[in-house]
Formats: sequence, structure tokens, C-alpha cells
Amino acid sequence: MDPVPIEKAAAKILSVLGYTDSELSILVVDDEEMRRINREYRDVDASTDVLSFPMHEGEFGDVAPELLGDVVISAPMAAFMAGEHGCPLSSVLDLLLVHGVLHLGGYDHERSPGEATRMLNKTVELLAELGHPAESFSWYFQDAD
Repeated sequence: MDPVPIEKAAAKILSVLGYTDSELSILVVDDEEMRRINREYRDVDASTDVLSFPMHEGEFGDVAPELLGDVVISAPMAAFMAGEHGCPLSSVLDLLLVHGVLHLGGYDHERSPGEATRMLNKTVELLAELGHPAESFSWYFQDAD
């Protein structure tokens, strides 16, 4: 997998969010590795599409404020979503990257309905910045309701 499109998308997302001096780690893994990570860090014994690990939380969160965190994306899950919904894989990778980075930035759709709406609106905005119209992800936004 060519990392350049993901790197470019990440740079654009960080710029739009105002994280111009922040560092982000992106890891694209298979489902076995995603399941291992999810089990180890969240006690969930299953794969998932994307995980985020913010570096500014916890006891030592202020040690390196320029480190935003890590986003881990399941390549097989992204490929499945792309095939299932007729989207290019690159578009789904952008969607998952946006979702992961927003979690690093403090957005949390599970916190409350209002926060879910706030995150959804920011997702639409960032996807538009990356050249993806909201209609391309109507399947995702319906699931997010």
C-alpha cells in the first residue's frame, strides 16, 4: 500500500484542525493485528475498523504536547467497507483516518447525542476538504445516526 495518499490526507486534516505543529502516527494493519490491539488496549476480543490512541491523555500527557497520537486502521475492514458500499478504498481510508484523528482531537460520538452530531458535522467538513462529497458516505452517516 502506497503511504503517500494517506500522509497527504493526514497533513490536510491536521492543517484544517489547526494541528500544524503536531505529530501523528498512522498504522495500517490486518484484522489479526487489529484484534490483538483491540484486545490488549480495550479488552474487546474482535477486530474493528479504526482505533485511536491519544498521547495527550493520562499521567504523562503533557510531556510531549506536539505528539497528537496514533491512528490504527484495519486494511481488510476498509476493503470490505469499500466493496460493500461501492466506494473506492482510498475514500474509505480517508473516512477512517478522519474518524480516528477526530477522536485524537477530543471528539467522541459515544459521549452524547450532541457530541455525535458535532463529530458528524466535522467529519463531513473534513471529507469535503479531502474532495469527498457527503453523499459518497450516506451509508456511513446513516449508520452514525
